[in-house]
Amino acid sequence: MKSRLQFAGHPIHVMVVGFPIGLYTSALVCDGLYLMLHDAFWFRMAYWAIVFGLVTHVTAAATGLPDFLAVMREQKEARRPATSHLVFGVGLLVVQGLNLAVRNGGDIPVGGSVVMPVLVNVIGATLTGVQGWYGGELVYRYFVGVELPDPTGDGLHGKHKGKKHF
Repeated sequence: MKSRLQFAGHPIHVMVVGFPIGLYTSALVCDGLYLMLHDAFWFRMAYWAIVFGLVTHVTAAATGLPDFLAVMREQKEARRPATSHLVFGVGLLVVQGLNLAVRNGGDIPVGGSVVMPVLVNVIGATLTGVQGWYGGELVYRYFVGVELPDPTGDGLHGKHKGKKHF
């Protein structure tokens, strides 16, 4: 099923999802560095990675919504993984929002304990992995967002249409 939201023939959702994944992963790495080095810089970096992760996560969700709606209309067999991908994505958004809320604006919490922020970050990383798993299922098993070649045509698509490659 071809993606409903594209730029120059490429699905926008796929282009955008790398940002929240990378930013949430960076936040977890920064928390790990904070725990090892006890340098508040890394705790603040985790905070800002989560802030920008949330912004790009909302963008990723908005660009994936047209494909989700198309799956619900056109691909009955992909409805369950698509719904799971959406539900885990919304859950991740809530967890990362909570993660941001327990981070004291990027400053070390009063009393110095970072157990809650780090624990919430680990839960967020787990949800990121599960959501990514379902996203992979949609692409690689159900071909959501993938434009398959026309079996009745010459198989030539895109800007190289008409050129033969040997």
